[in-house]
Amino acid sequence: MILLSTAGFGSMALFAHWAYADGASPATVVFLRFAIGTLLLGGWLGLRRIALPAGRVRRGYLYLGGLYALTAWCFFSALRHTSSGLAALLLYTYPIFVALFAGALGIDRFGRRELLALLLAAGGLLLALGGEHDNFSLSGTAYALSAALIYAAYVVGSGFLRQADHSSPLAATCVVLLAAATGNGLAAGLEGFAWPQGLAGWLACLAIGVFGGVLAIAAFLAGLARIGPTRAALLSTVEPLITLLLGLLFLDERLTLAQALGAAGILSAALLLTWPQRTPATT
Repeated sequence: MILLSTAGFGSMALFAHWAYADGASPATVVFLRFAIGTLLLGGWLGLRRIALPAGRVRRGYLYLGGLYALTAWCFFSALRHTSSGLAALLLYTYPIFVALFAGALGIDRFGRRELLALLLAAGGLLLALGGEHDNFSLSGTAYALSAALIYAAYVVGSGFLRQADHSSPLAATCVVLLAAATGNGLAAGLEGFAWPQGLAGWLACLAIGVFGGVLAIAAFLAGLARIGPTRAALLSTVEPLITLLLGLLFLDERLTLAQALGAAGILSAALLLTWPQRTPATT
């Protein structure tokens, strides 16, 4: 489920590229991602008569949606001040913070396997997303690291809620999307909306809402309840590889040797986490 989630998240860059080419602004695309996802998923839940989480659990998901909206705002603010590669590299330090938070709170284990996977994923990301970043700025770095910290809090908070909540992951996703759409809608309204100008741009935004909104968030919440926040965050580092692969296939981008080696490191980390552990034989 986590790897399915990374496929949804990783596809957003491709669709966003097409939406931007059709006149949409980044803030508008982010708002449409959450708004379209909320409308589609809310309509489907209504037809199936699936109830949303209630009480404290619903408020918890609303708070998580606010964190998600704030993460997106910080990341897109970072893109205004520094390169996309450096911003993405700094954002993907969040598994380190997830491991630290979850370990400190005692909600997840962090053993030798997880440590080795963390080192492999970090090294792979440095190679896959690294390179020369001439437009380094302190403000851009601060925004990107803030996004990583806030998203780590979102992941750990989601882990807490999914352990206590037995509602449908799709119902939980709808609440998160609603809160994120509200927060990002306010931010986009202050900046000024710039809508897609043609059918291609609207279809790209629809794809972002379906794959990068409903599918990605629901699959992440479903997988999170099964493997915990630390391993979920580490497996999510596969997402940049999907983005790179789609760029190669559809945007005529090139894969460097460093990116290929980085991809190998990230995939090794994912395999290490998902490979079944041997259980000691009993007599």
